[in-house]
Amino acid sequence: MKKFWINLTISLAIGALFIWLAVRGVNWAEVKKVFSQVDLTVLFVYFIILSAIQFVRILRWGVLLKPLGHIGFFRLFSVGSVGILALILLPLRLGEFVRPILISEKGKIRTSAALATVVVERVVDSLAMASLLVVILLFLEERMIVPLELRSWAFVILGIFVLLLIFLVVAYRHQESTIAWFKRWLLRPLPARIRNRVVSILRSFIGGLQALPNFRLASIFIGMTIVYWAMAGAGILYMFGAFEETSQLGWVEALTVLSVLCVGLMIPAGPGMIGNFHYFVKLGLSLFVSEAVLGSAGVAYAILVHAMQLGQQVVWGLPFLFSRHISLGRFWETTRNAGSSGLEEGTAGSGD
Repeated sequence: MKKFWINLTISLAIGALFIWLAVRGVNWAEVKKVFSQVDLTVLFVYFIILSAIQFVRILRWGVLLKPLGHIGFFRLFSVGSVGILALILLPLRLGEFVRPILISEKGKIRTSAALATVVVERVVDSLAMASLLVVILLFLEERMIVPLELRSWAFVILGIFVLLLIFLVVAYRHQESTIAWFKRWLLRPLPARIRNRVVSILRSFIGGLQALPNFRLASIFIGMTIVYWAMAGAGILYMFGAFEETSQLGWVEALTVLSVLCVGLMIPAGPGMIGNFHYFVKLGLSLFVSEAVLGSAGVAYAILVHAMQLGQQVVWGLPFLFSRHISLGRFWETTRNAGSSGLEEGTAGSGD
């Protein structure tokens, strides 16, 4: 519990920094004024778009889980929705541990194997968004001055996740060599009991990468990834129409904002991603709109999109939190100890 409060304090400090960065130069009177333009019908349609995006996201995770065992649709959707809810509630992205812990089943699916599917998901998404951002920034450099820090960050993230993907592929193709390397270089100082436990977790984690060499599953996953991010970009584009000042922005601007936001959100921050979400949306928009628009409609856009995404995830996550497919006791235990325990064994869970 002490570790949780430490994590929370750190995340709140990071969030406060991004809030300060996001609110600099904001004309709150103008923000209030442009909010009066918003049509409630636009928000309803965006909620439907976000719900469809979440549906595809959870189904896509199910593709990676297939080699580990049969998981019924309602259980998959329950755990996926609650896991996404936990991701926005817990600090420093510790909610990433909730899905694999809740989906695990004793004697069937180990948590460490399920965690591997989440790692693959995050690596592929990060590669996709970092690659998209690099391509867009190279294209935009011919039309405008691109901030050096943004270009540098995009290349750094791309390099990191290319290396991670290479590691995952090598680890799967050379499992015993990878485990032997860990035992020799990283685990040697540990007591034998702990070393054996870590090796067991690592072996299970590598086993969870079974979807990587399966051409059919990998193709379905990549196809769904393209659909998922295309829908996310369409949602960003659609919401430009909520404000007159941003209504002229198109697909290039939408994909730029999306990729800047996603790459920026890789920085762990506070609950709800408050602060960094708004800052990176503003950063993406700053390439295309004036300072005056950025300090009014740009901020209003960031606040509205964040509130809608947060609200949609809560609306879908809360009901499933009380479904028969979720153990509330296990959920609360997971939220208290996320990131520090629970990886070595599967937990009992219900199927469909």
